[in-house]
Amino acid sequence: MQQWGRGVLWAGLLLVGAVWAQEWRIVDRPPVRIFYQPGHGSEAQVLAQGAPGGLAEVESDLGLEAGGGFTVRVLPPREGAGAGSADGAPHWAVGYVRDGSREVVLRGESVRSYPFGDLLSVFAHELTHVLLGTVPRAESLPRWFHEGVAVMESRHWSLRDVLALGTMVLVGPPTPLQDLTRSFPSDDAAARAAYAESFHFVSYLEREHGPDAVRRILAKMKEGMTFPEAFRLAIGRDLSAEEAAWRDRVLLENWKERGLD
Repeated sequence: MQQWGRGVLWAGLLLVGAVWAQEWRIVDRPPVRIFYQPGHGSEAQVLAQGAPGGLAEVESDLGLEAGGGFTVRVLPPREGAGAGSADGAPHWAVGYVRDGSREVVLRGESVRSYPFGDLLSVFAHELTHVLLGTVPRAESLPRWFHEGVAVMESRHWSLRDVLALGTMVLVGPPTPLQDLTRSFPSDDAAARAAYAESFHFVSYLEREHGPDAVRRILAKMKEGMTFPEAFRLAIGRDLSAEEAAWRDRVLLENWKERGLD
């Protein structure tokens, strides 16, 4: 889940303030510090055990370094959790990163229902957002790239997410990436399709241009380039041309699956 804006940050701070009076417990596993409250000790221990290795793996994949410690905070369950949540993130979000921070926030009522393996996947997803935020000129990174790479790094892609992409392309071509540059839909199903499409395109880049395609783009950005410049030099053609080739591939594969070739 991508970072949320200043309004969300203040709403989140108010939420944390409301529960701060409760007993926070801490597990330190440098460079990660995990805050949790009674009832989430098992989840905190799983995160603590997997955090250092997960961080090292994501850093290696992306060619980025955290450059310091960061925090994971498992919020206690909210009463009446759902739409209109106080932290401002979509009601379906299990985790998110506060705007401009190095703090991963996990929602207690959602985390409690996650298998431990999936919990580490959520952690890797949000950690990826933190690391992408350290890239020079990170503001030029489109939302679809943030989310596509984060899903790739989560090492988890469920069947229902794959079906979301399949359903989307059956009724028409994929959504133009420019429509997913700054934000994703707030509706659950539409957002899931946006995640699926973003992951599909990032995976396509890695298949067509080598398993280090994302890393090469980020390396160019570390040299001071904007995302469009870095993409063109790392991939060999600009984003619009690459997107057109990908869309043709998606539609061709879809036609073949439907026996229309």
